[in-house]
Amino acid sequence: MKLRGELWPDVKESELWNRANFTGFTTIPRTISLILRIIDELDRKNAARVYLDLWCRSFDDYVIEVRDEYEMAFASGYHGQRAVRTWRERLAVIENFGFVKTHRASHGAFRLVLLLDPHKVIERLHEEQKIEEEDWIALRSMLITIGELTD
Repeated sequence: MKLRGELWPDVKESELWNRANFTGFTTIPRTISLILRIIDELDRKNAARVYLDLWCRSFDDYVIEVRDEYEMAFASGYHGQRAVRTWRERLAVIENFGFVKTHRASHGAFRLVLLLDPHKVIERLHEEQKIEEEDWIALRSMLITIGELTD
């Protein structure tokens, strides 16, 4: 706060986003940027966009109800005639790597999505030699820095 005040003295509190004053927030891992990078490195189809949108929709039960696939596709960066198809494909990519579990409605549309612990998923993928060593080291380093790994 002191440094912020020194570097940006003209910025008012009202110009900053404060989760204490806003109801639309969620908890995400501090490692989310590296998790997103790893997802995109695994498949190179921008599936990380879908993953981030899922985290932004999650509550503490980590179950996301899919009410409108087109709206979720749009929020993930897809639009036009193939938006829902592309979104479904990317969600399937995330599921195939084990980051989520899904439940479909009887007509085939995604209905529910469960977010799993991404660090455990990445650890398993690393053991299967599917994660680049540089990405693995970067993630481990950040986990140590934030106090998540103490051994």
